[in-house]
Amino acid sequence: MNAHRRHAACLLLLLLSGCSSDTRAPTAKNGPEAPDIRNVIYVGGTTDDALLRLLDVTPKNDPRQTVTFDSPDLSAPVPKGSPATLQFRPASQAARTPGASPMPTNNPSSKWRRGFNEVLEFLAPERLAHAHGVPYNGTAYYLVITDKDSNQLLQLFTAEASFTPEAVDWQHMVDAPQPLTIRITSAFFEDNSIPVDGGPFVAGVFPFRIE
Repeated sequence: MNAHRRHAACLLLLLLSGCSSDTRAPTAKNGPEAPDIRNVIYVGGTTDDALLRLLDVTPKNDPRQTVTFDSPDLSAPVPKGSPATLQFRPASQAARTPGASPMPTNNPSSKWRRGFNEVLEFLAPERLAHAHGVPYNGTAYYLVITDKDSNQLLQLFTAEASFTPEAVDWQHMVDAPQPLTIRITSAFFEDNSIPVDGGPFVAGVFPFRIE
C-alpha cells in the first residue's frame, strides 16, 4: 500500500511541476524554419505575441491588401549618404470605392488601448519586445530587409507606415551585398489575435539598391 502511495505522490509531483512551468511565453515554430525574432524592432505598441501569431500562419495573397512605396523611389538607386525614411501606404487608399474596407478597422473600444500602447512604446527601450503586456489592436506591418544572399539585415514590426532606420542599421544595409529586398506582411489584430478576415496578407516584395 505504501508503495502505491509513493507512486501516486511521484505522479502528482510530476504533474504539478509541469503545470508550474511558464506556458505563457510565446513560442515560434520548431525546426529549421523557426523564425528568429530576437532582433525585431517593435514600433507603435506592437508585441511579440502578435508577431508570433502572424508568423504562425501562411500569408494570403490579396491585391486589396498590398502596399505601395511613397519614398524612397525604389526604382532608382537609394543614396547611401544618410538613412532613408521608408514610407508606404495601402494600395487601396489610392483607389478606394465607397463602402470598401481593405482591412478591418479599429473598433472604438480598442482605440484607447492603442493609445495606451503608444505611451508604453514611448517609455520603453526601442528594441524591447512587449511580451505579456498590453495586447495589440489594429493593423500592423512586419518588414524584413534581406541582402542579395538572403541574409536578414533588419526586422521591423510596426503599426506605422513610416520608419527611418538608425544609423548603425543603415550602415549595415549599405555594406551588405546588393541588391536588397524588402518583404512586407500585414495583419489586423484583436488583442494580439488575428480574426478570420484579418490576414496575414502578403503586402509586397520590393527589390532596391543602395549606392
